Amino acid sequence: MDENGGDTSKWKWWALLAILILGLIVVGISYGLYQLGGADQAPLERLRDIVIIFLAFQLLLVTIVLAGMTAGLIFLILVLKDQIIPLLTELTETAKRLRGTTEFMTEEAVKPIITAAGKAAKVRAMVRTVRRG
Repeated sequence: MDENGGDTSKWKWWALLAILILGLIVVGISYGLYQLGGADQAPLERLRDIVIIFLAFQLLLVTIVLAGMTAGLIFLILVLKDQIIPLLTELTETAKRLRGTTEFMTEEAVKPIITAAGKAAKVRAMVRTVRRG
């Protein structure tokens, strides 16, 4: 096995262990809450109360996760605004300058060819004129 495969396998076992431990904690809490119910409560009433408690914890957890995601999104927007947009502006200006340089280079490179073609055309015209005469 390569190194990455070994690391992945190790993480899978750790994840499985974490899920197992979390499951045992949930079962333990559920059992403890069930035992805390009064003698005058029916078993379904106890289960209902346990489900309500877990839903409240789930709502709290989802709220915390969403707040973290919102904070991350705000941070990303600020980074884009403060760093990426000026970088893109600078890149655009550099591209415009390079395009202008390329046009200048193209004109300078083609100018001798155009001049030579013009002189060749003059010579051909002179040769035609001399042959006719």
